[in-house]
Amino acid sequence: MFELTIKDTVYPFNFGIGFVRDISKKQQAKNEEGVLVDVGLQYAVLNLVDEDPIEVVNILELANKTEKPRVNKKDLEDYIQDEDTDLEALCKDILDFFASHNATKKKTLAALDFAAIQMAKIEKEKAAALAELEKTE
Repeated sequence: MFELTIKDTVYPFNFGIGFVRDISKKQQAKNEEGVLVDVGLQYAVLNLVDEDPIEVVNILELANKTEKPRVNKKDLEDYIQDEDTDLEALCKDILDFFASHNATKKKTLAALDFAAIQMAKIEKEKAAALAELEKTE
């Protein structure tokens, strides 16, 4: 179980099958055959890599919706924007949990691999553009 202490209250967050079902429905994309498939978990992982605070709030709100005590959205938002909250560490903790939990592991690792490949492509293109720019100088 993933837990956070917010305003002196410990809140549990469940990233199980129900969470995966709910978050997956939040985004769709066409697969190779042109069929719409649910890809919300993969998008959430990519947004965590980008340390998107809105996505963090959405993920935590969804993961807490069946738990007790329930955290309200305003408290989550206040927690995320508090200067004492390390957003980078929180995103990493959630990603680490996703990468180790049976319900989220496979899709999380695939999304992280995709992100690494895309970042490598961007870095390669950036290096090529810089090299070309240096030639013109």
